[in-house]
Amino acid sequence: MTQQELRSFFAPYVRTAYPSRERGGPDTLFVEERGLEAWAGRQGTTLRDAMIALLPLHVWPERFRRNYGLFSIKAMRRMLKSRILLVGCGGLGGHTAALLARMGVGTLRLCDYDVFDESNLNRQYFALHSTLGRGKARVAADGLRDMASHISCEVVETPVDAASLPSLLRDVDMAVDCLDSIPLKMALEAEALKAGAPFVHGSVLREEGFAFLAVRRARLPLLYAGGRRDEDERTRRQPMSGAAAAGVACLMAQLCARHLAALADGRASEDSPLYHIDYSVPELESFLD
Repeated sequence: MTQQELRSFFAPYVRTAYPSRERGGPDTLFVEERGLEAWAGRQGTTLRDAMIALLPLHVWPERFRRNYGLFSIKAMRRMLKSRILLVGCGGLGGHTAALLARMGVGTLRLCDYDVFDESNLNRQYFALHSTLGRGKARVAADGLRDMASHISCEVVETPVDAASLPSLLRDVDMAVDCLDSIPLKMALEAEALKAGAPFVHGSVLREEGFAFLAVRRARLPLLYAGGRRDEDERTRRQPMSGAAAAGVACLMAQLCARHLAALADGRASEDSPLYHIDYSVPELESFLD
């Protein structure tokens, strides 16, 4: 299609148009999803691939209109092409997955073999009365597809251990740690960095939590120097704030987005500071090590 034919095709579906930032350049069109689906059908491609192809032509999905000005075209395309492993779909994982889906991440590999129970209702994004007793990863996948029709979700409902990590990390751009077990967190970080996949860590206890991005070196052995132990039932009964889980998830999702945007814009992505958030105050601190 020529530029004129393209704009004529999308005319019935344009919700908003922003004037070009360049003299004489085409306006940026923000198009309803039904218009994108019609174009994808004509081209014989998927909705997500249609989005990726149209962005350089200044045609944005209306659903990403509020991303405009936050992410460049290159960053938005990189987000849509990304494949992220997210391990743990509970308190941290549910919130983080929802944020990544809404931002525009293309594929999430969701790993969790647990099911929702009533104790999850105070903080876990996909814990509802209607989902109690159902598998967390599968429920999360259904919810994400409902909020972001472009997304592809791969569900893994088997226990994660050191032996399964290499296959889980295959063909992913990043690994996101929403696990409860400190030894498993350490194993995931080590294996992810070995595979060349940047690692985003998150943890929450009571009203505080930590988050960081590791690109070049493992950091959990320093953060949890005395933490190589199995989780016991006492640990699982510790109080857990819903605000803290959501707050740490926001940090984690933003670390993912910043890394992908840096890659798209040709910038080197580096290890982030260690972020500590304490909702009992509240305050946010960052530490360089």
